[in-house]
Amino acid sequence: TNFELALKLRFAYLEKFIETDYNRYSLGTKYPVVELMVSKGIAGVFNSAYNYSKFSLLVKDNMKISPYGVLQYRVYGGKIYGSMPFTNLENHPGNDLFYYNPFAFNLMTRFEYLSDQYAGANIEHNIGSGLFRFIPLTRKLKWRQFWNVKTLWGSLSSDNTAINNKTGTFKTLNKKTYLEIGTGIDNIFKVFRLDFVWRLSPAASYAGTASKFGVFGSFQLQF
Repeated sequence: TNFELALKLRFAYLEKFIETDYNRYSLGTKYPVVELMVSKGIAGVFNSAYNYSKFSLLVKDNMKISPYGVLQYRVYGGKIYGSMPFTNLENHPGNDLFYYNPFAFNLMTRFEYLSDQYAGANIEHNIGSGLFRFIPLTRKLKWRQFWNVKTLWGSLSSDNTAINNKTGTFKTLNKKTYLEIGTGIDNIFKVFRLDFVWRLSPAASYAGTASKFGVFGSFQLQF
């Protein structure tokens, strides 16, 4: 059993909204958005078993760099104090599907890495027509080009390693850097997106469970 209190602070300078009687919709801001999350686990409340503290920080932005498209980034980091099982640690998001997940590491398997101290960045540059503008067919189809980078650094304390590594199932980056890069085609029939992703480091934790290269599809409405 686990009992946790959490406080989230969000700062978005000059963010604009549309408000209705029941909802508020963000129109975004041209400045970076900063989010801070503080969580506290308290043992003994409703039979909870763990005392711990969590701190995480996220900075994100969508930057228009005309005429070179849009640059999106998410830079984040966190620290967890306390000894506990993997369910309360940072399980870095992997992807076992062929559907591209912009918030996951697509060539990392689920539960491949645990951390109680971590930092990372997701960067994507949507170039627009890019090289496709020089090819008559792709120019007519209005395909869009992009590239992205996802990187992660993490470590796990000796206490949490001992608790969670009894069976050898869970791994840690051990202060190494995970890195994957990608590129692809967007706005295919105004709906589909195709991603080509390469895992540069480290090698897969489990033989046969992760590839160094993958092709992923996704779809979204383009306006």
